[in-house]
Amino acid sequence: MRRLLLVSVTVSLAAASALLVSLFAFSENSLASDAPSQGTFTQGATAGPNEPSLVDGTGPSDSVRGDALVTANGGPSPRNIVRVARWHIGTPYRNSPPGRCRAYRSEDCSCTTKLVFKKFGKRLPENPVQQWRKGKRIKKSNLRPGDLVFFKEAGRHRPITHVGIYSGHGNLIHASNFFGKVVESKMKYMRGYIGAKRIR
Repeated sequence: MRRLLLVSVTVSLAAASALLVSLFAFSENSLASDAPSQGTFTQGATAGPNEPSLVDGTGPSDSVRGDALVTANGGPSPRNIVRVARWHIGTPYRNSPPGRCRAYRSEDCSCTTKLVFKKFGKRLPENPVQQWRKGKRIKKSNLRPGDLVFFKEAGRHRPITHVGIYSGHGNLIHASNFFGKVVESKMKYMRGYIGAKRIR
């Protein structure tokens, strides 16, 4: 009788433990298994018409892109970085290389960030791994608009695959293979966050 009770308790504990492990795994990996990340590494998925993560996917007019920028101290202000980044929204996504980085015509993630900071006299390489080597590292809790945000969407032990510009309120402006263009979308839908840099 004791042995039967002991076996029953052991089986119950094992079942409860397995349930906890599966719940934890689901909460940690639900985005990765149910949906592609929305940066560069998308495994061929595309956005549907009612995509909940999209904040803005329609670009401004050419006249808005020509507006003058005002900076208080000669450096890029967070507001102006985001403003210039929004000028690129709607630009078709094209991986470069092999394609060319062409402002408002074809951009990938590091092309967009490079073009935005070029407007402020800041030179960034056209590669997210190399851009990670620039600027000052910022904690996620200290993110402010204009910071570069980096992702390893293929896994923590793989190279950096994506970069975008934080626009505030948990949103990111980035050239997305998932959407097929530069968009402003909710960062929580992207997997593989590894850190942020502030370009001065």
